[in-house]
Amino acid sequence: MKTLALFLLLCGFAGVNAASAASVAFKFATVAPEGSMWMVVMHEVADEIKAKTKGNVEIKLYPGGIAGDEPDVLRKMRVGQYHGAGFTGVGLGEVAPEIRILELPFFYDSLDELHYVRDKLTPYFEEKLKAKNYIFLDWAEPGLVYLLSQKPIRGVDDMNGVKMWAWEGDPLADAMLKMFKISPVRVALQDVLMGLQTGMINAAYAPPLAALALQWQTKVKYMTSEPMTNSVGAILFSKTQWEKLTPADQQLVRKIMANGAAKLAQSTAKQNSEVIEKFKQQGIQIVTPAKEGRDEMFNAGAKVRQELVGKLYSADLLKRVEDLVQEFRTKKPAKKK
Repeated sequence: MKTLALFLLLCGFAGVNAASAASVAFKFATVAPEGSMWMVVMHEVADEIKAKTKGNVEIKLYPGGIAGDEPDVLRKMRVGQYHGAGFTGVGLGEVAPEIRILELPFFYDSLDELHYVRDKLTPYFEEKLKAKNYIFLDWAEPGLVYLLSQKPIRGVDDMNGVKMWAWEGDPLADAMLKMFKISPVRVALQDVLMGLQTGMINAAYAPPLAALALQWQTKVKYMTSEPMTNSVGAILFSKTQWEKLTPADQQLVRKIMANGAAKLAQSTAKQNSEVIEKFKQQGIQIVTPAKEGRDEMFNAGAKVRQELVGKLYSADLLKRVEDLVQEFRTKKPAKKK
């Protein structure tokens, strides 16, 4: 009897060891198209993770909106159909609305300033995401967001009659466009190009590299030189799936993802600048708002910040962000966009 008990106990331990060594697969979704810089880096990251964890962790990539728009991906992650994704601020905001404070329009003076605020608040955002069953891996920043249009836009008055795309369920974009007295046209990200082709939409906004990857620049004539905001992005994993990894594998995955995110950030900043030059060569005119038009945009941005208190973030969080911005400006003069 003792021998049988010992045998069963040993079998139990063997089962635990076998389970801990089993491969854990993450079905990873993104709206980024195959062939884009984002996907080039993600393929490198996935290959390195598989190699460094000796096959214990596998990242299966589903690019180009195969899994649907970001709200669709979140729903599928909640039921375990997908286990990870790269999200823009829209998707992140559905989980933790407070994160959208990093995308306030016409507010931050520079990327350095934004990054200072973001890094100070990262632990706070991590906890908000974890409470909703998501593990934050790292930021993945698409870059500054510019307005692309079929008519020149130099100020608020030029926005009359604009048929502006807005992501479905994006309260930040809704508040901003409301200040500009624009009724947005809501379609999924992957349908914007068709909207521009048919005339259903005549203006959209995106980082230059994203616009190029999505081919939006082929259907517009103008780009406004003043960035609207900075697009926040992050890599999230399902907490349930993440906890199937050993601590050692978790550490490896975090390190490799962080390295990939850093590479992506460096490459994205460089390529966004290069893409703007490419747009010029393709005949897109870069229009610069006059001081009056620029002031109108920044005044609208200030109203949006207050409008969203109690909807996306608290007054206390906004005050904290404003204090951090002032702290940064006191320490270091802002490097203009």
